[in-house]
Amino acid sequence: MSAVSDVVIDAPTVDDIPAIAELIAEDLQDLRLPIVAERQWETARRLVQEQSASLYVRVARLVETPADGEGAHPAAAGLLVAHRRVSVKFCGDAYWIETLLVGDSLRRRGIGRRLVAGLMDHATVTGAGGIDLEAYRMNAPASYLYRALGFRRLGRERYSISLH
Repeated sequence: MSAVSDVVIDAPTVDDIPAIAELIAEDLQDLRLPIVAERQWETARRLVQEQSASLYVRVARLVETPADGEGAHPAAAGLLVAHRRVSVKFCGDAYWIETLLVGDSLRRRGIGRRLVAGLMDHATVTGAGGIDLEAYRMNAPASYLYRALGFRRLGRERYSISLH
């Protein structure tokens, strides 16, 4: 597949909430986790409304010129959510990439790379010491992306528990 050239990376707006909720639902379905539409919508709304110095949220939008020439708001095709926190490993502030999502039909076209590169630039400008993330073990495209951007694999396992 070819790279997508007309992509804008920006902070999400209320117009992005439906597309963000859909990206979240796609990810939950891929992971075989419960899909509860109200919770995806509430999460999308909070990601838009609660952006701050410690919550970095960006969407990737495909830019298309409508036939009528009007400037429509294109739907979010990708989402990156990262949290800024104090890191012992980096001895100062660092970002944790919680989520990197790209719509199923648009994967492997450079959208995820652009989202992560944007965070790397932002983290550098704001003085963060590093970026951490996790990727699922068998997700070869994610592993390739992160290694190509200079990330290195750590010999760790991450555990979680759902409290819902």
